[in-house]
Amino acid sequence: MDRRIFLAGLAALAACGDARTSQPHKKRMAITMDDFNLRFDTGLSQTARHENILKAFDAVGHKAAGFVTGSFVDSDWGQTVVQSWLDQGHVIANHTWTHAHANDTDTVVYLADVTKNQKFLDGIPGTSAYFRFPFLDDGRDRVQQEALFAGVKTLGLRNAPVTMDSVDWYTTSRMEAALKANPNTDIAPYRDYYVKMCVTLSNHWDGVARALGFRSLPHQTLMHHNVLNGHFLKDVLLALQADGWTFVDASEALAFPDYHPIPHEPTSGRNWLTLKARETKIEIQPYPEQYLGFGRKTMDALGL
Repeated sequence: MDRRIFLAGLAALAACGDARTSQPHKKRMAITMDDFNLRFDTGLSQTARHENILKAFDAVGHKAAGFVTGSFVDSDWGQTVVQSWLDQGHVIANHTWTHAHANDTDTVVYLADVTKNQKFLDGIPGTSAYFRFPFLDDGRDRVQQEALFAGVKTLGLRNAPVTMDSVDWYTTSRMEAALKANPNTDIAPYRDYYVKMCVTLSNHWDGVARALGFRSLPHQTLMHHNVLNGHFLKDVLLALQADGWTFVDASEALAFPDYHPIPHEPTSGRNWLTLKARETKIEIQPYPEQYLGFGRKTMDALGL
């Protein structure tokens, strides 16, 4: 290869922020928090949940991203929560108005839902032009997927996929059920389980990224604005930091250009790294067995 062409190629990769470099590997992530369903308050008030989550980010100096479903925050309290995130330098972006499954929704209806939420967010100064598909569902087939990506692009929004999932939605559903049955439930075991799972899964997916040739990938970690994180997000973030993880601002992770193009096939609930492995036909390490099925068997065995 001509040396000038080789050097020009390296410069282009650097310019677009490609993470496939020869620099020493770093474990980097941004927390991206979806939904903002604020209703559940057994054992922890809505105010305490909101304040605890923001304090957790402050504890590690992190600026996160919130993907907001408009119908969940269409109230004075919801507006207060969103504005507080913006005031503290966090990203707020689009997660549809009703949190619909694309797979079950007419394309025109779905894009109208995205548009309604974008109009809502446009009325709040400081929001960002990113979009995340609820349930990581971007269409039932390639035809719908292409139509949805085209519609999202028309709105000036860029795709915000996920590289690692905390599975917090399932863990919190179990803890919430226990709290509804008995508000005095000891929730410390849920903390221990959740912290360990987040560290284990983060390292698993970073290993996948490295196997695919990505070094120091700015991971996007999926969490949700729920009572589990209201209680334990700080514990999780401090444990990740102690494990060698660096928190990069969500604005930096979201801007990584490889994340924005349409995937080669419908996402169907899978993360970006899984799709990359399928696209490149690179074999990756198996998912940790103890967390298969969202960790149901492990939680059953622990009595959670």
